[in-house]
Amino acid sequence: MIFRDKRKILTVVLVLIILTGCRLESRKSEEISLPEGWQESSLEFDGITRWYRIYTPDPLPEKPALVLYLHGGTLSMRSLFSPLVDGTDRWFPIAADEGLVLLVPNGVNAKNGDTYGDDQNWNDLRLDTSAGQTTVDDVGFLMALLDKVSTDLPIDENRIYVTGASNGGMMTYRLLIDTPDRFTAGAAFIANLPDLSEGLSMPERPTPLMIANGTEDPLMPWDGGVVAKDRGYVISTDETVSWWVGANQADSTRLTSTTLPDINIDDGCRVRVDYYPAGENGAPVLFYALVGGGHTLPSLNQPGLFLNLLGWFLGPVCREVEGVDLAWQFFKEVSELP
Repeated sequence: MIFRDKRKILTVVLVLIILTGCRLESRKSEEISLPEGWQESSLEFDGITRWYRIYTPDPLPEKPALVLYLHGGTLSMRSLFSPLVDGTDRWFPIAADEGLVLLVPNGVNAKNGDTYGDDQNWNDLRLDTSAGQTTVDDVGFLMALLDKVSTDLPIDENRIYVTGASNGGMMTYRLLIDTPDRFTAGAAFIANLPDLSEGLSMPERPTPLMIANGTEDPLMPWDGGVVAKDRGYVISTDETVSWWVGANQADSTRLTSTTLPDINIDDGCRVRVDYYPAGENGAPVLFYALVGGGHTLPSLNQPGLFLNLLGWFLGPVCREVEGVDLAWQFFKEVSELP
């Protein structure tokens, strides 16, 4: 047991050294090293400078779709660009191939208010007393950012999507609750709704939503409870899906449930797909139960260095489906609905 604890400590130290080394780059060098088509910029909102990165395809379609990608808690807008983390970088080829505008904003550091750094979080409706929770107006910032980008670029207002994982997934929920009129669809990974004594406000209108959660997630508990020891309380995955089925006016009587083929028998994961079609004047809910999956996006690829080092902390990676591809396929399909 002592040996295992020492290994865990050494692993954390190694990861911190690697991440710290990545953060020592100057802003100028980071901007120069951005892939082609990407820019880093800022927006003054509510008296503070907020940062974001944006990909603009070349050539620019006449009316491009936009995907708003929200990073996870304690991460940043740079996480999408990191070689240490696997899975989410699938948005790069999809954006290039499909001519998408990809918008990646930065959250705020809950401890010191820093808006540019790498230890950032979103104000996702959890109680202010929760560790890592911020009190800034992230909804207002993200709406202002969408307004700016829609002014600068000919964005198709009927094809604006939002997605994120963990804290980013919970922020996805909040945006679909508070500002559903701005989004065509959403996709939330490894995220449950917050457990609030006063309950959650119902959105003014339904929005197509995809959810993907792991049954063996050690941080975002499948059965509900405390997030990562001190980061607030959430309801269970079953309750989260049920809440959205009701909020979206989806038809639970026409639920279809299938289990996908086990294409990687070594990962200990199976994927169950539950689809709740839209009811009258409603929107569908698509749920992927990652049975045996942990606190990571499902990915067919071998986990990156970061996931290998922290597998004991994040839980197993489900290597049965490609999460980003599922989200984009869902976005395209619901955009074709009448």
